[in-house]
Amino acid sequence: MLKQLKAIFPSLIHGAYTNTIDKQAYLWFTTPADEVIGINKTEITDKDKALLLTFLTPYNGVQQPTSEAEKYWSSYLFHNQIFQRKQQSTTYRFIFFSLSDPPVDVADFQEAIHALFPKHVPILWETPLDGVIIEEEKPPVDEEIDYANIIDVFSSDFYLDLQLFISPFFNEISKANAYYHWLKKAYELSKHTNKKSVVDYTEIIPLLFKPSLTENDYKLMVDTVLQETREDETLLETIQTFLECNSNVSLTAKKMYMHRNSLQYRIEKFIEKTTIDVKQFTNAVSVYLILLLKQKID
Repeated sequence: MLKQLKAIFPSLIHGAYTNTIDKQAYLWFTTPADEVIGINKTEITDKDKALLLTFLTPYNGVQQPTSEAEKYWSSYLFHNQIFQRKQQSTTYRFIFFSLSDPPVDVADFQEAIHALFPKHVPILWETPLDGVIIEEEKPPVDEEIDYANIIDVFSSDFYLDLQLFISPFFNEISKANAYYHWLKKAYELSKHTNKKSVVDYTEIIPLLFKPSLTENDYKLMVDTVLQETREDETLLETIQTFLECNSNVSLTAKKMYMHRNSLQYRIEKFIEKTTIDVKQFTNAVSVYLILLLKQKID
């Protein structure tokens, strides 16, 4: 099999992962015989990757899924296959991470991640440098994770540079696979222009409007921001008017012939449903662009 693959993908590397190549330039897989192979990303189209994944497994280079939750998410996100879990949360968000170098001790690295969260979180690796943490329970506002602190911990304890890309919380488990792949694409698109250590998905929305995006990409962009408010036209009209009034509650209430308390309720409802604080400037810009995009594609 390797000979045939080598003929199609000349860059194919067979054997253990080494530090003598550009680690991020390759996609890594394991064969049914547990052999590790890498193929340069420039040689693989999306169609090629989909075909390869029918008989190869993404190689994380460090750690295979071990817990029931990790096996569940690995099967769902990488192969779009779902199996029943004893305890299945309907709330989730993705925290993508990229490392400057592979961790020397993966077990210690993962233990440090688990220590930073109130509950055990599934950790999936796609390459020796890249992976995703799935947070399955939304913490109270006053117990939100300090992601800047995570960066500091790994810089001082593991001598690694770390970048985090954080999605909103979602409630529709049936859309997790599509959301995951879109968010991963969004993260890659934003890397060239956003060098911050902690990146929030909502804040990079303005960077994602590119000619290369498909109609489905734009639909997923709208869905991942508006979520269950997508069909609530009254609520979305209120939010758009609020933003067009420069987030001035009094002016918005006057323009919409509403009581201030009713307006405040709708704004808080949007924030609760999307986990996006539309009163913050960067979030407001992104949400407004998404509302305009929705009007265009609907």
